[in-house]
Amino acid sequence: MLSTLFTLGYQQRSLAEFLDLLQTAKIDVLVDVRATAWSHKPGFSKGALTRALGEVGIEYVHAAFAGNPKRFRTEASSHQECLKKYGDYLSQRRDIVETFDTLLVTHLSASKRICLTCFERHPDDCHRAILADVWRRRGRRKVHHLAPDGAPRLP
Repeated sequence: MLSTLFTLGYQQRSLAEFLDLLQTAKIDVLVDVRATAWSHKPGFSKGALTRALGEVGIEYVHAAFAGNPKRFRTEASSHQECLKKYGDYLSQRRDIVETFDTLLVTHLSASKRICLTCFERHPDDCHRAILADVWRRRGRRKVHHLAPDGAPRLP
């Protein structure tokens, strides 16, 4: 079965715009891949986001295990190095990839449309793109980044 995994960042978006993008793409399940589902942006912390999504019929799942560990952001000398550390981390932690795969396959087998979310607006700026690419490379799957406008950060 060929399934599409969607991704969407909420940086520089209002909650209304974010929800509209998800609804337009007919997303059934939003998988939050932040290690900590907390945000300075109103509406994007776990409780508020869960409520807002529920009001429009979208299920919320927090996959904290797939988050980019804080130590990578602390240790890295650049944003690109931080993302590289995450990619290396995934290649060593097959348990995370397997758990992520099981989570997604469970929803896909129920014919649900799934979208990964994290903060960064542009997917190339975010660990969710690395995670989604691992998913794609496992075979029979496609990835589509919703509204990926905005230039990625320079290294």
